[in-house]
Amino acid sequence: MVSSIYKKTIINYHLLHPKLQKRYQLDRSHTFSGRGTMSEISGGSFLVRMLLKCGVFFRCFFSERGKDIPFTIKNRTCLTEQEHTGVEWNRTFVFKDKKRFFDAVMVYDESEKRILDFFGQPHILLSVLTFEALSDGSLHITSGKQWLLICGKRIPLPKWLSGNSTVCETFDESNNCFTIQVHVENAILGTLFYYKGTFQETEGEVC
Repeated sequence: MVSSIYKKTIINYHLLHPKLQKRYQLDRSHTFSGRGTMSEISGGSFLVRMLLKCGVFFRCFFSERGKDIPFTIKNRTCLTEQEHTGVEWNRTFVFKDKKRFFDAVMVYDESEKRILDFFGQPHILLSVLTFEALSDGSLHITSGKQWLLICGKRIPLPKWLSGNSTVCETFDESNNCFTIQVHVENAILGTLFYYKGTFQETEGEVC
């Protein structure tokens, strides 16, 4: 049985809220499906949003913004072309007249003992992620070095071109739901996008 890649890499994993520990127990026999609402999706200048439109073709970025946006999330393990165990992250955001997707695959890098996040279908961007559980039971995720993926090659992105992401996920016991907040910013362009919301685990598949 292959253990969860997150148990291997989350600093102070034991501090996570029990619901988050269960959520990240993602291995061959555990998946996670959730449904909720993004209370806010915002950020990005007109130029940034025009650039993000290109991400629609790769199912990883989009330019739409709004409030109270329904969304679903699905996590399950997969086997990459290099025979590595990965975890799929498939997120669907439902705007009034369209659906937008944010897909990625996270893979455990055995040599460096870290998680690599491959964005898009096909993959167009790669980022190193650092996971840490805090004393309040929350999970914080920050991005590190990034590469553009073109024709099978990894092209390093300088810091001034990178999107630096900060993610905070918690479990709200009073409302019996998970909370998520994501902020991605660039050293020159400022906030690229930001979203926050809540979701609950659902049984079975979500669309």
